[in-house]
Amino acid sequence: MPQIKKKKKPSSRPKPPKTKVTVKRKATAQKAKKSSPSSGVALLQIATFSPEVNVYPTPSLLFEETAPRVMKIARETADMRGRFVLALSGGSTPKGLFQQLSEEPYLSLMPWARTYVFWADERHVPVTHETSNYRMAQEYLLSKVPIPKANVFPMTDGILPVDRSASLYESKLKRFFNTQEGFPRFDLILLGLGEDGHTAGLFPGVQQLNERKRWVVGYRVDDLRKERISLTFPVLNLARTLMVLLEGPRKAEITKAVLEGPSEPPRYPIQYLQPVGGSLLFLMDETAAALLHHPSSGD
Repeated sequence: MPQIKKKKKPSSRPKPPKTKVTVKRKATAQKAKKSSPSSGVALLQIATFSPEVNVYPTPSLLFEETAPRVMKIARETADMRGRFVLALSGGSTPKGLFQQLSEEPYLSLMPWARTYVFWADERHVPVTHETSNYRMAQEYLLSKVPIPKANVFPMTDGILPVDRSASLYESKLKRFFNTQEGFPRFDLILLGLGEDGHTAGLFPGVQQLNERKRWVVGYRVDDLRKERISLTFPVLNLARTLMVLLEGPRKAEITKAVLEGPSEPPRYPIQYLQPVGGSLLFLMDETAAALLHHPSSGD
């Protein structure tokens, strides 16, 4: 069961560039005996669902503290590897983070020219559709920062059949990562948690939860959620950092079930997040964490 660290409200707003990222708990995945230089990891590594959990007093503090985490990862990765490869998700929660990143100091300090943006999941709709994850990211982030258009890779335009769109996106990923074997390794993947326990476009009970060969799947969920495209768990779990953002009282019940209930074997799709050689962070405000058992407050 993850240990949960609550953050005290600071007396004044911290200066984001100087914010220190403190690791509260590292994932308990065992170290790999072997690693692959191309797809980065380790078939011999044993992974578990063991997230680091951080709770912030308010949504604004959640986003104010998450933005420097993203910037730190982006700058260090771009300096080390020459590029920062990011995958986004949808929902309303990322809007607060996107707004932070589109303003100073991040507008100037993020390595936008060396940032490459993909999506972890998408509704199979045109990019202009009101429910499009791409449209939301474009509105709240991408149109406001100096990122080259060629660095942005929408998941679908909603025209071709959903399975064909998924195959084409997988092909794009293979060209970008320059590999036909293994799985790609993203530097950071931003995710959310649905009230049914789903994450990315992977819902309870669907066979795509167990996909182990394809990088991307496209399928019809049901009449309500229609068609979705999603990265698969082998891809998600190779990310160097998986970051799950949670906000609001509607997430409290599922957050408790996921973090404090049984996870072996996984009962909810999000519990399939078991990073191999990477970290899994759950970052949330107090209303989302309201039903969790907390230790004493403070650092």
